[in-house]
Amino acid sequence: MAGPKSAKLSGTNQSTGLMVRRNTYEEKKKQDFANLCMSDTPYRDILKYVNNEIRMSTEMSDFNYKILCFKDDGVFQLNKAITKVYGVSAGKPDEKPSGGEYNLQMIDVTLANGERHKVPYGKISLPDAGEGAMIDIRYNDASNELHVVGSCQFQFSSMIDEIIEITKFFLNSESIYSSQAIEIGEATGNGQKFQPKVLNLSNIDKEFMVLSKVAERNLIPVYARIRKPAECIAKGISLKTGVLLEGKYGTGKTLLAFKLAKEAIANNWCFIYLKDPTMLAQTLRLSKTLDKNGNGVIVFLEDIDQVTRGNRDANMQDILNTLDGGDTKQMNVIAVFTTNHIELIEPTFLRGKRIGSVVTLDPLDRITSMQFLEHAFTAEYNLLRDDKLEKVCEFVEQNEIVPAFMAEIVEKIKANLVFSDTLDVTAEDVEAATKSYLRQVGLASKKDMSKTAKDNLWDALREVARTEPDLVTKVDEIHEATA
Repeated sequence: MAGPKSAKLSGTNQSTGLMVRRNTYEEKKKQDFANLCMSDTPYRDILKYVNNEIRMSTEMSDFNYKILCFKDDGVFQLNKAITKVYGVSAGKPDEKPSGGEYNLQMIDVTLANGERHKVPYGKISLPDAGEGAMIDIRYNDASNELHVVGSCQFQFSSMIDEIIEITKFFLNSESIYSSQAIEIGEATGNGQKFQPKVLNLSNIDKEFMVLSKVAERNLIPVYARIRKPAECIAKGISLKTGVLLEGKYGTGKTLLAFKLAKEAIANNWCFIYLKDPTMLAQTLRLSKTLDKNGNGVIVFLEDIDQVTRGNRDANMQDILNTLDGGDTKQMNVIAVFTTNHIELIEPTFLRGKRIGSVVTLDPLDRITSMQFLEHAFTAEYNLLRDDKLEKVCEFVEQNEIVPAFMAEIVEKIKANLVFSDTLDVTAEDVEAATKSYLRQVGLASKKDMSKTAKDNLWDALREVARTEPDLVTKVDEIHEATA
């Protein structure tokens, strides 16, 4: 391993843990020996016992443990456990971000409150635990496991067992990601795709969202689990569920998911925004290290149709198996998915308890478009509400304008008001901006007349085949042969 060959943990309490453990161990062994001498055991057997104890007292014992966890969380909690059991302060706040004052290998861990800690990583010697006694901390990015290997005198092997068990306890109760919104899926500088990054949701409350009555009603089972988990459990309702947010682009699916994230962390849940659909199964398994820290974990993934369309491949089967149970059966996990193309999703994905609710987010209707305008033109603006405005809202509904595009229409109206030096918003203003936007959309959606019908056919075939790389290759080969 790169870095220093080995680093000694130093501190005023270094020998305390070992001394207490050695004294306890020796007192027990002395009592065992006394009891043996007072028994009817033959003298020759007592001598054998003594010789064996002399040998065992200095014999080294190897250990090898694997702990499923996120790297920073696992290393930080392991060092906390070493501190608790071994009696040494392993990690300390980082006062010099460059890390220049340290001679041993360290990693930088950022806690939820923003505090950064330098934490020992790699080979750490264990003074007085036997010649060459050490702990080697490693992390396997492929399996997402913390590897703790090394050796110590046999009499201290129980100390290592205790360190590992306390590490697992800390991971399940004091995770650095507890009640946080985190994002995973983009490789870091070290290529670690599962290295979480804390999300900043401070501006989410400022984002306005309108939902239809049907959508609000279909979201109730999700909100019930997030806001009232204890009551759900008392009623025999499993906190594990899935929800699919479906609708065309711009209807607010992603915004709704981040609104759920704010709800989650306010109610002692962890929220994970997963950016890579192919990492879903492993992320759900990793979530087992977080779901017991609070009420549970919400895992959010956009465009689930990317990995649940077409024939079942190994990746899709892994996702279905993970959602069904096994690794997640006893977990409190809410899986939130989005799709712009529900028709492309393999039907079995929507069956059973994988998806408990399908929430359709529609374009604005007459009621929600009025709500959108009322929210957009508050404070200094004067929205003139009359029958004409009602008719414009009906016009918005007829043209199936989504919230994201309505925001662009509102921005156009506000720019016009600045130019006209007025704060009065009329129905004519809204209608004119809406028609202008629709004309722009119409122009942008015109077919590319430079393409022939044959070109469009091949494009369609490639789109249908794009989830199967081998099939795409065959389509291209046929295309070239007939060109």
